[in-house]
Amino acid sequence: MSVERVARARPSALPRVVRPLDGKIVLLGTVAVIVAYLALVPVATMIFASLQAGFLTNEAHWSLDNYVRTFGNASFYRLLLNSLIYGLGVALVAVTLGFSLAFLYTRTNAPFRTFGMLTALIPLIIPGILNTVAWLFLLSPRIGIINAVTQAVFGGLRPFNAYSLPGMIFIQALHVTPTAFIMAAAAYTAMDPSLEEAAVASGCTPLAAFRRITLGLARPAIFAAGLLVFIQTIAGFEVPQLVGVPAGIYVFVSEIYAKLQAFPPDYGGAASVGFVVLVIAGAGVMFSHRLSRGGRYATVTGKAFRARRLDLGRWRWLAGLAIVGFFVVAVALPLAILIWSSLLPSYEAPSLAALRHFTLTNYEGVWNYPLIKHALINSVITSVSAGALTTALTAIVAYVTLKSRIRGIWLLDLLASLPIAVPSILMGIGILFWYLVAPLPIHLYGTLALLVIGFVTIGIPYGMRYMNAGMIQIKDELEEAATASGASWLATFRRIYVPLLMPSILAAFLTTMIVAFREISAAIFLYSQGSEVVSIAIFDLWSNGQYPAIAALGTIMVGVLIVLVTIVQRLGGRIGLAAAE
Repeated sequence: MSVERVARARPSALPRVVRPLDGKIVLLGTVAVIVAYLALVPVATMIFASLQAGFLTNEAHWSLDNYVRTFGNASFYRLLLNSLIYGLGVALVAVTLGFSLAFLYTRTNAPFRTFGMLTALIPLIIPGILNTVAWLFLLSPRIGIINAVTQAVFGGLRPFNAYSLPGMIFIQALHVTPTAFIMAAAAYTAMDPSLEEAAVASGCTPLAAFRRITLGLARPAIFAAGLLVFIQTIAGFEVPQLVGVPAGIYVFVSEIYAKLQAFPPDYGGAASVGFVVLVIAGAGVMFSHRLSRGGRYATVTGKAFRARRLDLGRWRWLAGLAIVGFFVVAVALPLAILIWSSLLPSYEAPSLAALRHFTLTNYEGVWNYPLIKHALINSVITSVSAGALTTALTAIVAYVTLKSRIRGIWLLDLLASLPIAVPSILMGIGILFWYLVAPLPIHLYGTLALLVIGFVTIGIPYGMRYMNAGMIQIKDELEEAATASGASWLATFRRIYVPLLMPSILAAFLTTMIVAFREISAAIFLYSQGSEVVSIAIFDLWSNGQYPAIAALGTIMVGVLIVLVTIVQRLGGRIGLAAAE
């Protein structure tokens, strides 16, 4: 009799178990498809366009003509050489500065180490186009303030020229050095100092121990940072367009932009050059992955250790001055020149006489200039939307990749990480091409939605970094207990995972929002009249020579972003403490 009751009860009990499971599978499957769509479609579309002669015309057909024209042009090889020198030069300078500064910050007793962290964080907030404009104010051979100072002191000497390949490398390197610093700080902090101590105890000099042990163990991080900086550099739009083009120095980005701005646009030529960039970036990723494979660089074991700071002795103050000096050059000077220029009716070098001309007219004009007001509204809409969507997507993807036991789930993790290895300019081109040719029921070109799609695609790897770190700390037993209590998966995710992940959620939202707010490499190809964002407005103002207006807008942008970072950090700390309690 009891067996019959169990048999009768089973059909009615099954729906209560299957319905939540089905809903979970549908949701997770949908998110997986969205991530795959965002990551693969732009790249596939760009490759498709490169293999089409007469792309976007009625006579379009399969052909290798675009590659024949590209590789058959002698100027392409000069373009390739410029791009490699520019990218590798920036990577070398940024990695050297970033890893040196990070070593002083994490492993020595140098004073003023707080300035090292500020040097790493503040440039991440400053949009690249503002950093470029600021350094043109400082190093331009005609209006550069530093050249004006050297001319006054040394009698006509104006030694610096931003409009050169070394000038491009210098400006871009200062902006991406924080990326290398953050990766270096993580690597140095994870190293067991007993290895260096053992080398010194065996008779090795501290310098030799640093060269053989510290730098040897940091080699994967050095190559990974160099690769990331290299990809960011060859994909960056600001320095090549604002500095390189006026100097007649063309790299991949400026060439692609020129082809798309031509009349008629050379879509196939732009796509073929973009494919070359993709191949170079992909080769770098494969090399970095092969270098870091295996355990020969592993130093973190089950044995606890505490990092020991190296006593620099009498050299500690010199190290402290180096930290402060880099802060002044990389952070203080660009911000100071932006503020100074924003308070003058027209650009002029600092002087006592110029103080009499101080005015807030530029700040008032920001709100009265139609393009700026419209661009600010569009930037807020697109950055907040992209931050929210990216955070939601990456939270679910992190759950799937870390908490599920689905076969082949590594592929979803790979797809979520793919955009970091694909230059954002290529993502912008691929998205542009796809929404120009795809037979979709909704026309997205020229809308803010297209910008949001681009920003979400670029922001997914950044969101995954925070979500994975938070998700991996949550024990599976919490979900098991909720399921045993009858809670659905959606209720479990909402009531358990979301509160515990809140610090990671806020960090991911803030980071992806800032990435979207400052992005220009993809936005320059995705916007149209009426959908301009702040980075595009700044580029337009620079093209029209409205330098004080740029400085005022940039100062407001940096101030707003710093306030947002502070608010979210404090809010995240409080919520995290509340969740822990």
